[in-house]
Amino acid sequence: MSKGPIRPHERSFAQIPQKRTSYHLAVRNGIAQHIRKYLQMMRNLKYFIAFAVAVTIFAAVDVHAQQGAIMAVDEPPAGAAAGAGSSVGSSGAQARSGSAKSSARSTAGSKGRNAKRTTTAKAGAKNTTRQAAANKKYDGFVVGDKYTFLNFEVVSAEKPYHTRAAKENGAKGLVQVEILIETDGSVIEAKGRTGNKELWPEAERAALASKFNRPVFGGKSARAIGFLVYRFGPADD
Repeated sequence: MSKGPIRPHERSFAQIPQKRTSYHLAVRNGIAQHIRKYLQMMRNLKYFIAFAVAVTIFAAVDVHAQQGAIMAVDEPPAGAAAGAGSSVGSSGAQARSGSAKSSARSTAGSKGRNAKRTTTAKAGAKNTTRQAAANKKYDGFVVGDKYTFLNFEVVSAEKPYHTRAAKENGAKGLVQVEILIETDGSVIEAKGRTGNKELWPEAERAALASKFNRPVFGGKSARAIGFLVYRFGPADD
């Protein structure tokens, strides 16, 4: 028996499942789109929070470093040149006195030069020893990282000189020196990384002469890395 034409109400009824399916698909797609937008917003928020935290940490470290900076001292005046002349007078006593003073100056100058040579030799020997220790293979623990602030960990802090040449050239401000500390607490490597480069040699010299407590990790001797901050000039510069 053949079926007659579909009546209007029957046609609408037959199309209901298809309309419902389209509606459900539209709703599902809309929800998925909102979810994607929400997830993207959360990812952006996460990146923003991480960036803000990093900026805050770096700012806090910088303020902390400025407050704990080791102050440089003025370079000591150069020693007076030894005079060789003798007093000229009518009496032989004055001549002998002048000769004695000249001899004393010459002797003092000779001792000063010998002392300077000895000091230079000792400094060279220390640098050689430090270089050998730095180049020595080390398989132990290393405490800290290059962002570890160590100014408050120094047991004996050498102060750098703010040299006359640096002052004449307007070199001043903060200098950061990255250091490597040996297991005995001595500094075996020092390298300037921020600030006026004319101030680096004195900052590095002071860092190498500084002394720390013996680094320990898990009850065992270790090396340590970090940085020191020096200030050359007034605090308001």
